[in-house]
Amino acid sequence: MASTFNHELLLLARQYRGRSQAEVAEAAGLDQGHYSRIERGLLNAPPSEETIHPIAEVLDFPMSFFFQGDEISGLPLSVHDASWRKRASVKASDLKRLHAELNLRIMHIRRYLEAVDLDAERPLPRLDAEDMGGADKVASYVRRAWMVPDGPIGSLTTLCERAGVLVVQCDFVEKIDGVTMRLRDLPPLIFLNKNAPPDRMRHSLAHELGHLIMHSVPTETMEEEADLFAGELLAPLSQLRADFIGGKISLERLVQLKKFWKVSVASLLYRAARGGFLTSNQAGYLWRQLSARGWRKREPDETQFAPELPRLYEQVLVLHEKELGYDAEDLSKMLHLSLNEVRNLYGIMSGDEVRRHLRLIK
Repeated sequence: MASTFNHELLLLARQYRGRSQAEVAEAAGLDQGHYSRIERGLLNAPPSEETIHPIAEVLDFPMSFFFQGDEISGLPLSVHDASWRKRASVKASDLKRLHAELNLRIMHIRRYLEAVDLDAERPLPRLDAEDMGGADKVASYVRRAWMVPDGPIGSLTTLCERAGVLVVQCDFVEKIDGVTMRLRDLPPLIFLNKNAPPDRMRHSLAHELGHLIMHSVPTETMEEEADLFAGELLAPLSQLRADFIGGKISLERLVQLKKFWKVSVASLLYRAARGGFLTSNQAGYLWRQLSARGWRKREPDETQFAPELPRLYEQVLVLHEKELGYDAEDLSKMLHLSLNEVRNLYGIMSGDEVRRHLRLIK
């Protein structure tokens, strides 16, 4: 265990557990003012192990967790105020929990990747939407650069992983669909809400990929650009033309196209209107139908396609278990988590239980 107490990790652990300073201080038998000074790093000397031990027990983290030297990252560009004005319903407590979970997962990814080299097979370009003539033009360029054939993308997750992007599914609250992070010592990271339906998750992945490619600083238009990029990447308007012309565009027709293109009915409706294949009155009528059926929030399960599952990070986990011989207890020590936490987060088995084996693809 390192010798220096990292007070930032105390804040992280408390936010991850969703507890207040008063709750933790009382449960640990400490004065709240004293606990607050510990968490903010304002003590004249590092806290003693006798002080930290009851706090660690209350927060259900091993003592060693608080002596790691990791720096804490802030929330990424797409979660800053300018981008989240339309998502005011996301509670501050949920954003704090999100901040904590992202940092915990980043710490874990660092530990896991110490034993693994990931090589990108395809380039991950950095492009400016304005220079390219719009986010849809960026999406067209990416399809060409990645040699995507005409038609729907079979697995966007696989394409991202081949470009060196680590895609990780997490248990986020409902209104947080995806988050992008780019750190100097790690591959590009996209975290997705595993509770989202497949159509929304696939769009979120394309949206976050757009952020990775187009946005290094926050702008007022970055969310709209990422959405436009996602729509054009998944279902190019020039290719949708043949599906939209020569027949009536109805919800039933859009459901058929959804299963082919693997994008939501709402996305297809938006793109049909954007491409001029519907009048404003026709589009308005279909949007009202969508709302009346309750499809604006979540489209029915019978319209869904099979979800995409990330494989690259899973392969890294399996490599540690099967090829490097790590068991749950070893991983508990490496990640500075309890055994139950390791199993809950990563599905690590013990004893005679066996996970499916995958080879690591570099």
